[in-house]
Amino acid sequence: MAGLVTGLANATVNASTVLILAGLGELISERAGVLNLGVEGIMLVGALSGFVTAFVTGSYWLGFGVAILAGGLISLVHAFLCISLNSDQAVSGIMLTLLGTGLTTYFGNSWSGKSISGFPERTLPLVGEYLVEIPILGTALFQSTVTDYAALLLVPVVWLFLYRTNIGLELVSVGEDPETADTMGVDVFKMRYLAVVLGGMFAGAAGAHLSLAFNEIWSASMTSGRGWIAVALVIFARWRPERILLGAYLFGLFNALQLYSQGLDITLGTGVPLAGLLNPVLNFVLNPTIMSTYPYIVTLLVLVLTVFRAENRELAQPSALVQSYSRELD
Repeated sequence: MAGLVTGLANATVNASTVLILAGLGELISERAGVLNLGVEGIMLVGALSGFVTAFVTGSYWLGFGVAILAGGLISLVHAFLCISLNSDQAVSGIMLTLLGTGLTTYFGNSWSGKSISGFPERTLPLVGEYLVEIPILGTALFQSTVTDYAALLLVPVVWLFLYRTNIGLELVSVGEDPETADTMGVDVFKMRYLAVVLGGMFAGAAGAHLSLAFNEIWSASMTSGRGWIAVALVIFARWRPERILLGAYLFGLFNALQLYSQGLDITLGTGVPLAGLLNPVLNFVLNPTIMSTYPYIVTLLVLVLTVFRAENRELAQPSALVQSYSRELD
């Protein structure tokens, strides 16, 4: 039983990393007032570009860097459409997802099924060997890939950036009241471009984690809707970096349960009351195919809760989210 729980903790941490990275990126973008529904497509671009680079050069570090760069570059399309042309942010984001999916399906076809040796798991220097001995969470937290460590480290870094640096506070002010920020001398367009590009770089890193550390292969649509979950995760976290970590672990746990449920056989004995009635229910609930839908069911519940909170004015979203800004019209 202890081995099962330990394995479940390891799988949860590994599955959560991609959501932490993509969620933090989306949070930065939305904090500046720009909704980016193109996270799914950007992640796919990052996953393919990182995988191909690592496969050709043999350097997963170079692949990771290229994926981050590719994520930042493709997010410029969204920034140009939404910030410079004042296009509808939702439409632009969906277009970016379709573009990323189409491009990676076409150009990634010849790479499908190939594998690489990606980021290895390592213990923390000096203290890692001792911390790994901690029951259940030791290996999950202290024997991971560098991308797992980086995702955890980026949570406080993003918090400090947004709330303890001048540029971060300017970015947040743009998402709350761009007119006032502009009056105070903040370059609204520059801040929003910066936020969208940073968000794209985080999404590219999330995609690279999938192909270079989590799966170590490339396959079309390998993100499997995680980009959409990342968008919902930001709402779940109420636009707070520290809550992104909690939400990512929750969604990651559902993914891990789906993987581990394939080896489980939980059947009540004939001596247990109502066993004949409960066993079909357990078989249905613990079916791996059914369990694979749980993260998306949770995503839908989050969105429903968002609508409820919005109606009751309990949502803590940035005041100017999805609102275009044009100095000429004001």
